[in-house]
Amino acid sequence: MTKTERILAAYERFGVAIAEIPDRHAQTLHRVSSGAREFVAGARSLDPKSTTSQASAGLEQGLRETPELIQAIAPEWRSAVARAFYDALAHNYPEFLALESERLKRVLARAKIRSEAEYHRVRHEVDVVEGDPSRHGELNELYGLIDAFDSRA
Repeated sequence: MTKTERILAAYERFGVAIAEIPDRHAQTLHRVSSGAREFVAGARSLDPKSTTSQASAGLEQGLRETPELIQAIAPEWRSAVARAFYDALAHNYPEFLALESERLKRVLARAKIRSEAEYHRVRHEVDVVEGDPSRHGELNELYGLIDAFDSRA
């Protein structure tokens, strides 16, 4: 399976997992995720034709931006959507999760968020671990990073 196919499979799995969540932002993510394959096919049919690597790069950027979109979902559904996103990536595109995990480790090691992108990465991690009592200490550390970043503004 190609990289593009793995990414598309992750989008599709995510779309299916959140299809029944009654939140308008979750439904938007569902439609976008479920339509990713058709979007790529449409982009590939345009003139000039996009390359497979361009399609993969665009899809990957969408994956990086998805946690920011998940933040708009109502709190009672946000954790479930974040977990569905994680599960889709873990099943279909685990190398992306490995890279994102390394980014998070660098932020935690320096104990400081330096950019909006890092802020959104940490914020997404909060959404994933909230509600898991065994990760309370980690959650407090993440909240501390977010609070410190927010206080700079």
